[in-house]
Amino acid sequence: MIVTLHEFEQVIYADFEFVAKPGERPDVVCLAWREELSGQTYRLWRDQLGATPPYRIDARALFVCFVANAELHCHLALGWPLPVNVLDLNAEFRCVTNGRTVPAGKGLLGALAYYCFNDTDCKRKDAMQKRIMQGWPFTVAEREEILRYCASDVDALHLLLTRMQPELELPVALHRGAFVAASAHMEHRGVPIDMEIFLQLADPHAWRYVRDAMVPIIDADYGVYTKGPDGDWHFQP
Repeated sequence: MIVTLHEFEQVIYADFEFVAKPGERPDVVCLAWREELSGQTYRLWRDQLGATPPYRIDARALFVCFVANAELHCHLALGWPLPVNVLDLNAEFRCVTNGRTVPAGKGLLGALAYYCFNDTDCKRKDAMQKRIMQGWPFTVAEREEILRYCASDVDALHLLLTRMQPELELPVALHRGAFVAASAHMEHRGVPIDMEIFLQLADPHAWRYVRDAMVPIIDADYGVYTKGPDGDWHFQP
């Protein structure tokens, strides 16, 4: 099925920039989005974001992004509800190119290159990503540059969808988007951890005791571990 604007009253292309630390929820830096009907692109810094999304997320709107779990995770980090309809162009691009050669990779730049959009500055994108990952604070000049960079990704999403439309099966794509939304909820909540036991296991001596007690019993049926001269367990060479 070809994706058309007639399927929805509004199509939103969105992209967040955020600081990602291992094991932590995304620290949102900014948001850019484009509305299909008006053709306008908007940009907001973190302190300009409110308690609800600045765009439609209801059943008559389509939320388009690339690697949706990241964008939806940002929604949840901000306390926002998730869009009803999610179209993740990353998942769809991987479906389209499964088994094919993708010389520029499977990221957004790779997808743009695959569909012959070759004017994206890869070095600039890498530099901006590295700066954002360094985290706060940002200078006024950096803030403006990051907002422009974020908006450029949104405009790229619009271009990408125009080329991908004939290859998309919308009902199936929306099922994939629903799965990514469920995955974002799981990532946001995380895995429950018994902190009392975790702190005990984090002690190297305690972990060695537990490991030395478990490995011989569990490995008896498999024989994949061996104990080295250093006293540590290793996989058989």
